[in-house]
Amino acid sequence: MQRIRKNKIKLKLMTIFIILAFSSTVFSASLPTGRLIPDGKVFLYKGSQKVGEFRTEAPLPDDTLLFVQGKCGVKLNNAYMIAMDNTVFSIKTEPYSRILTLERGTTYFALASNALSFQTPDQVININKLILNASSDSGVLKGYISTADGTTKIGVVAGGSMLLTVNDGNPIMVKSGHELLLAQADLFDIPEQEPATEAETEVATEAEPPVEPAAVSPISFKTVAIVLGLLGAVGAAFAGGGGGGGGSAPPPASPSLP
Repeated sequence: MQRIRKNKIKLKLMTIFIILAFSSTVFSASLPTGRLIPDGKVFLYKGSQKVGEFRTEAPLPDDTLLFVQGKCGVKLNNAYMIAMDNTVFSIKTEPYSRILTLERGTTYFALASNALSFQTPDQVININKLILNASSDSGVLKGYISTADGTTKIGVVAGGSMLLTVNDGNPIMVKSGHELLLAQADLFDIPEQEPATEAETEVATEAEPPVEPAAVSPISFKTVAIVLGLLGAVGAAFAGGGGGGGGSAPPPASPSLP
């Protein structure tokens, strides 16, 4: 009788353990995943204080300022990114999207969905819609965002188009082979246009969202070559992991922009 009681207790404990283990696995699986893959060094900052350093592949620290020395790959759900040398950025996870905050530098990206937005010192850039080319073999949009000296550029190199909203302004379509130029918390000056007639307004509502002609310009061939070169082999780079040496320059005392 005592042995049967002990067996029942063991069975109950085992059942509880299995339930907890299963719940824990499901909970972990539901969390968004991200990997940081340095090709050089990545320094972690809280405010102006350095709190860590990565030289090999590691989990992506959420909402943490990262200073790149060399290059750094970031692997997310439906997105790959490569941050270039001296780039300062962070990635914050929201319930249904992520925010890439770019303090300075350049980041190239390959996106399979629009669950990503961008923030620079002067702008908040949301992707309202990601339009992938049906003929695209990779099924991703390849582009870049860079910010320096008060100017931000965001461009699409291949794979489709992005419908963007900058600081709650009008939607702007950036098509493949073009970039959007932003400066001083606003677009470059655009000549004023005459008010549209009633007929023109009706036609405009049926056409594509308005595009600011002075802000969207063609991308140079050199930029196309760089982006395609970096992101063309991104799958192999992320599959192989990271690590390796980096430059010898010391990290800045503070990653904040001058």
